[in-house]
Amino acid sequence: MENNEDRTRQWCRMWNEDPALAHDLMSPACVQWSGQTPGLDSVLGPAEQVRFLDGYRAKHVNIFRPRVLADGGDHFAYLWDVDKADGRKLTGFDVNILRGDRIAENWTFAGERRDTAPDPAYTAEDDLDKVLDGWLRWRAGVQVDVLTGDFGFFSGAAGPLARPEPAVLTPHREPIVDPGRGTIAFLWTGPAASGADLLSVRDGRVARAWSLTGTRSFRY
Repeated sequence: MENNEDRTRQWCRMWNEDPALAHDLMSPACVQWSGQTPGLDSVLGPAEQVRFLDGYRAKHVNIFRPRVLADGGDHFAYLWDVDKADGRKLTGFDVNILRGDRIAENWTFAGERRDTAPDPAYTAEDDLDKVLDGWLRWRAGVQVDVLTGDFGFFSGAAGPLARPEPAVLTPHREPIVDPGRGTIAFLWTGPAASGADLLSVRDGRVARAWSLTGTRSFRY
């Protein structure tokens, strides 16, 4: 694969129609974790992924499309949409770590509804570590100037939320910071759940945010 943007497209294509792409995308010992189901826990590497997808696609005809990307080089995360065979339209979120040019670790979260708002334009941004610190403080309920005036928030929960309930989040693994696109992504653990946030930054403040929550603890 040439770059991580291409990997997002090819990963979706693997799930949509071409399981054999797993051999180009995944390391020999690639592991996957789903926030909603243990079904991927036993799938190790590309050969097992092909077998899993052959069975999955016999029962589920879903169409995935990548959306907003946070690219940190050897790790990246992106928002995606899926049109499911039962008519549901959902938004989800994947986080990936590379070993060489293959995905070695994957975390995936599926929301309960679709984010229908248009994707924000990418803008180059500095001081994203400072923005992330402010976001974590805001998530914990601290009054901090970290949001734009037109800030928009999407929760993967069934009903829309203006903002998440205050909670102290602990980043899990290294946050993904993409100055060229002005995006930040990170896995987190909270008081009662695990999850992942994706932030789009404009003029040093968070303009859009997506938060997807799992029902399981991280395996790795």
